[in-house]
Amino acid sequence: MSDEHSIVASVIVLAYNDKEYLEGCLGSLLNQDYPAEAYELIYADNASTDGSANYVKEQFPTVKVIQFKQNYGFTEGNNKAAQFANGKYISFQNADTIAHKRWLPELISVLESDPNIKACHPAGLPLNFGGYNETEGALDKGVMCELTRFGYVDFTEIPLNGMTKPTLFIAGGSLLIDAEIHKQLGYYFDPSYFIYNEDTDLGLRINNLGYQVIFVSAAAAYHQRAPSRRTVLNKKGLKMAFLVTRNRFITFYKNMFLIEFLLALPLIFLGSIIKLRTLPMSLPKKIVFGIGLIPYTMFSFIMAVIRMPQYSGKRKFILGNRKSGRFWLLRELWHRPVPPPTKFTAL
Repeated sequence: MSDEHSIVASVIVLAYNDKEYLEGCLGSLLNQDYPAEAYELIYADNASTDGSANYVKEQFPTVKVIQFKQNYGFTEGNNKAAQFANGKYISFQNADTIAHKRWLPELISVLESDPNIKACHPAGLPLNFGGYNETEGALDKGVMCELTRFGYVDFTEIPLNGMTKPTLFIAGGSLLIDAEIHKQLGYYFDPSYFIYNEDTDLGLRINNLGYQVIFVSAAAAYHQRAPSRRTVLNKKGLKMAFLVTRNRFITFYKNMFLIEFLLALPLIFLGSIIKLRTLPMSLPKKIVFGIGLIPYTMFSFIMAVIRMPQYSGKRKFILGNRKSGRFWLLRELWHRPVPPPTKFTAL
């Protein structure tokens, strides 16, 4: 696509059987308001069986295609794809996203504005779950995702007025990170997670190093997901809820000192139940779900505790390089208000 030495950013799209999204996703990423020779687009295929890799080779010849022989999941798949990146900055972008033309230049501008800013993420769109994707004109409203005091990620509708804001969380569905800090992090996404909360973990680890993660309202990316997927009581839905909850406990354990974690534990436990207030379901259904989540959350916590010893090395590394005080993360969580209920989802 361009000379490796001139590449400012590498944009990685990892996918598994997501052929239906690739035209919109890759097309929008190739149509950025940024010099084409200054960034590369990498499609990493997690052993798809729907012909995605061949489709990309045929329809998008300028895209670098990497084909894995097995499905590594979101975390390890992105880590392996990053090894092929040549850019100073690396973006991890979900296949079911569509980027506004100002997405890449606005993110790069923020990273280049301050050496202490090492990662950033855009506003989430659309607000109506898959409506018309405006990729060139001005946008009025979007969604900012950030951790609440209860340890879960919530979505707040805000005006897209060009504001930036430091966050503890970084949106795994669309982000840009300075590749320079890879050695300090040890890895981008924790491969043991496979999926869920790996982005919360990455955001906390970057903050623990003393750097900033910035939400960029001038950048925007659509994420084509339906809210119902979080509220369906089937085998897949229950497994998802379990992994989300278990990995949330593990994430805070990894990034907190023991006393700090124990003090935060009641908040994190309550977060699994309180998060129901933001889901698109009736009040009676929320009550039923809430009652059921009490033993379910306890079970998830027990399973997290069983797994915690395997994270002792990573936790020692994280806390050994932590730049802030012993209780800074707990204080940061406590200072965050619970956002108002919202019917929107985002990145």
